[in-house]
This record gives sequence, structure tokens and C-alpha cells, in this order.
Amino acid sequence: MSEYDPDLYDAIYPGSLDGDLEWYRALAEDAGAPVLELGAGTGRTVIPIARAGIEIDALELDVGMLARLEQRLAEEPEEVRQHVRLIPGDMRRFRLPRTYTLIQIPFRGFLHNITGEEQLTCLRCCRDHLRPGGLLALNVFHPSLDIMSENRGALAGVWRWDGEATHPDGGVVICSQTTRYNTPRQRLTARLRFEHFDENGSLVHCHLQRLEVAYLYPGDVRALLEQAGFTDITIDGGFDGRPFANDGDELVIRARKPA
Repeated sequence: MSEYDPDLYDAIYPGSLDGDLEWYRALAEDAGAPVLELGAGTGRTVIPIARAGIEIDALELDVGMLARLEQRLAEEPEEVRQHVRLIPGDMRRFRLPRTYTLIQIPFRGFLHNITGEEQLTCLRCCRDHLRPGGLLALNVFHPSLDIMSENRGALAGVWRWDGEATHPDGGVVICSQTTRYNTPRQRLTARLRFEHFDENGSLVHCHLQRLEVAYLYPGDVRALLEQAGFTDITIDGGFDGRPFANDGDELVIRARKPA
């Protein structure tokens, strides 16, 4: 059973997010094939890389998201479809028959590994599936003290509007969420509510999704990567390559398997 509604997900997250799509595609073009994406979702970053002529394997645990990716690929030309291989699987424990020049985990997918053991197991799987000198790339949010404070005390569990988007079938999708932080365990738990309203304002469909993710600080990320055997670790503050400097920056991470 899928926790995601792929149609509503695609409406809210249709393209590049702060330049992430272009960043991952540029890395893939520089690294060359084959590429492995973990947590491929509905193919938001997979399909543009395949369109660039690069062979990419897409690993995804959620059956509904994987089915949506397969549907989206069916709408692509044959020269794009032939570059993508769909793999049902868990990023915490996968064993594939080949190695890769680049493994990427976009859109904070790595944070679904909520324990330190899961995080380290995932990174070691990545190391084992990279060729010598191969690149691991991922991004996670930096925990913002301002946002945490807005979800504490009397404000804990309050529902907040989180954005809206046009639905492909018409009308609008409204996203709202209620979020709680467990600071001793570095966990975020949330309920996400996606509501599709038609042009007349009538509710067409509502989907409630549970979310539990870890959150990590730069020192946590670096220590995990080093323990997993990676070197040449770089942590930027955005997809434009700016240094990490602000509480709310995105942590954009690269690391290499030793040659």
C-alpha cells in the first residue's frame, strides 16, 4: 500500500526545486553512465537525465510511485525509455549486479533512513556499488531553529498552509501540514494533507500522508560519510555552490569512493 498519492505529489513537485534538477543532471553528464538514483519517486530527476542520453537505474521502494514512474516513461520516446531501468528496492539494503559512476539521492530522500544504523547501512551500500573514484551526491535540509521554534509548545501540531499548485485535470491542489520535532532523537514527524479542489471550489479528493524523517547537521553528515569509507567530502549551502552559512540553507553534499 502506497502512502503517497502520485498525482497529487507530481502536482506539488512538478519540476526543479531551487535548481536541484539541473545540478543532478550536470553531475550525471559529467560522470557518464551508468547512474543509480535511490528514492527515484515518480522520476522528477530520472527522466531529465535519461532525456540527456544517460543510462540511469531508478530504485524506489514505494509501489505507487514506481508505477507512476513507469506510466510517465511510457509517454516518453523510445530513445528515452531505453536509458531507464526500474528497480523495486530499499535504499537501506540493496544488492545490484553492477557498479556505477554516480549514485544520487535527491530531494532529501536519504532522511527516510531514520536511525544512525540505517543511514550508515545505506551509505555502505552506496560505497559498495560505486566504481573506484565514483561520486555520491545527495541533499538534505539543514535543521532551522526558527522553524523548530514555530512548532514547539502551544504551536506544536498546528496545521499550516504549505503551498498550492494547479492540478493537471484542472482546479488547485492545496498542501498543508502539521509537524512535530523530537530533538533528542533528531526526528521530524508530520502529517501532510493534499486537497484537490475543482474550479468551483468543491473538494474532489483528499489524501493524508504520514511522514517521519531524520534531520542531520553538517557534522553528522560528514561523520557518517567518513565512517562509510568516503573521502573528498564537500558540503555546500545550495545548488549554486555557495558556502554553507545560514540556518535555513540546503545541505548539498558530494563525496567520493577512494580510487
